[in-house]
Amino acid sequence: MMNKKTNFEPSPNVPQTTPALLNEDQKRALTFGAMLFYYRDEEILGFSPSNNIYEYIEGLRNQWEINNPSEAKETVTELIALKRSTEFIPLIEHPSLELNKIQRQIGKELQIPINIVLQTKSAYAWDLCRAVSLTKWCYWVGYFTEKEAWSLIDAAAEKAAEIGKDWTDYTVSFLLGRTVQGFDLDDICVEAQQLLSSKGPVFGKVADIDVYQRYSFKK
Repeated sequence: MMNKKTNFEPSPNVPQTTPALLNEDQKRALTFGAMLFYYRDEEILGFSPSNNIYEYIEGLRNQWEINNPSEAKETVTELIALKRSTEFIPLIEHPSLELNKIQRQIGKELQIPINIVLQTKSAYAWDLCRAVSLTKWCYWVGYFTEKEAWSLIDAAAEKAAEIGKDWTDYTVSFLLGRTVQGFDLDDICVEAQQLLSSKGPVFGKVADIDVYQRYSFKK
């Protein structure tokens, strides 16, 4: 992607906010980004970067073409508005052999009945989970203030609760959107299933893997 020129210089000085310093509403809101946090080896309920901040600057630039606060706000706002996932509605609402194959694979990987998968008719979570994750990155590099970041994360969580049914629906919706977008389901299905079942890997312990049990989907 073409890199855009910018005079904005992100700040590497991000407050180290541990999960213990977050209130319950903030932890619940972050839970809507849990699949991507876990997939990217970030703390599921963490709000501070664990890697060099400039890795996130490069990631935003190369993956999202985000180089400054205005571009960050525009991109996250579009995700919360479901701009991308709305384009998938005709594909999801009209049965096809390819869609059926994807749905059956999702059911198999999540270990849930196919009739539960078929109840999800939108890829809304594909946009909203990314909105929460992306907002945190943008906060880390200084594109958002902490107040702005929480406002956007809360907006994404509220939109998800308004549209979706529960964490199972949210998980299926995310995987539908991600797969229709062209990503390989195998890339993230293990993390998604572990979060949905609140059970981490056999060996090792994952902090906050039980967030779907601890926090309600709807307030």
